[in-house]
Amino acid sequence: MINGLNHKAFLLSLKHFFLSRLCTRRLIFLTALILSPSTWALEADTSKSSEVEFAIFSLNDDMPPLSKSKARMLYRGKSKKVGGSFKIVLVDLPETSMHREEFYSMLLGKSVSQMNGYWAGLAFSGKGSPPEELDSDDIKKILKWLNDNPNGIAYAPIESVPEEVNILITVPQGE
Repeated sequence: MINGLNHKAFLLSLKHFFLSRLCTRRLIFLTALILSPSTWALEADTSKSSEVEFAIFSLNDDMPPLSKSKARMLYRGKSKKVGGSFKIVLVDLPETSMHREEFYSMLLGKSVSQMNGYWAGLAFSGKGSPPEELDSDDIKKILKWLNDNPNGIAYAPIESVPEEVNILITVPQGE
């Protein structure tokens, strides 16, 4: 017994207290938020993007693996060589590709428009030029470009990359 109430009565009064008007309003708000279709869309978008992992790869088997910092330097135009002797050429997916936006966000923490501005500044100053842009993000076109450019480096979602390529580094979600 607590203050003249048995345990069951005490729990019922506690339940009544928590379901008072203020708590009821909060409960209704939280329920509406949880059941809102826009919340479902946000959850779906988050799970969808968290599954994407990218591979930076080449068809050249002699090209050495890349460190994360070296990959960032390459895609910022601050380096043009890997392994001391490989003068590399980068290829980029089309500007409209959602994979391009995700890749730059994951590797560099930048949007495509920020990178376009960055590359424009490098090109204007004569310090670099942007990667060649493909007209499609189709893996067959990427592989054809790499076949035509022996020291070429490309990126694509890892699930679309064939096993026979030389994966230089993977870029997981949140990196």
